[in-house]
Amino acid sequence: MAVEEQHPQGKAGRLDTDAWVRAAGLQLANAGIDGVRVELIAKRLGVTKGSFYWHFKDRDALLAAILHDWRSNATMAIIDSLEKSGAPAEARLRRVLELPLRRTLHDEVGRGIRLWARTDPRAAQAIEEIDGLRRRYIAGLYQQLGCEPQIAQAYAALVYGYTRTGTGVPAAIVPDIEAILIPPTLRLGAANPEASKPQGRGRGSVDD
Repeated sequence: MAVEEQHPQGKAGRLDTDAWVRAAGLQLANAGIDGVRVELIAKRLGVTKGSFYWHFKDRDALLAAILHDWRSNATMAIIDSLEKSGAPAEARLRRVLELPLRRTLHDEVGRGIRLWARTDPRAAQAIEEIDGLRRRYIAGLYQQLGCEPQIAQAYAALVYGYTRTGTGVPAAIVPDIEAILIPPTLRLGAANPEASKPQGRGRGSVDD
């Protein structure tokens, strides 16, 4: 199914850089990397091809912007939101487990990037970076619940695999999945409030 989104213009009626990046992401999700062509994106936006060069030097710069936007909005924005919530580690982990129930445009773009990464080293490097960053964040939550690092990494691999493939899981069985991935024995580690509080913005477990 094709993904669609509105592309609002800037205050002066000219599309801003973000609008081009979003449209390019939609094109990637719907048509693959070969479909990410300036003339097709301009047509989608209802503008001339020449307006593209107000914002980007060339197509390569646009592709770099797609990867940056995906990292920022599909990963860092989520982590920042979880950390700023002030919720304990168990609650943040449960929110991570709910992500497959709330698929977004960025998830569709991510699928397109993964297909692109099969033939492009830059996209492959971005995938490797983001996958590692996400797993480290999840492992950090398990460590805050009292897990040893190696066990935390194992849980993180399971959780991350679920978040990537659990789109079709019925909402009714999510509590059962949570019971498996956050067993009662782990919750004992959250008995110490200081151990389960957010650590800054989570950067110690994400960006190191």
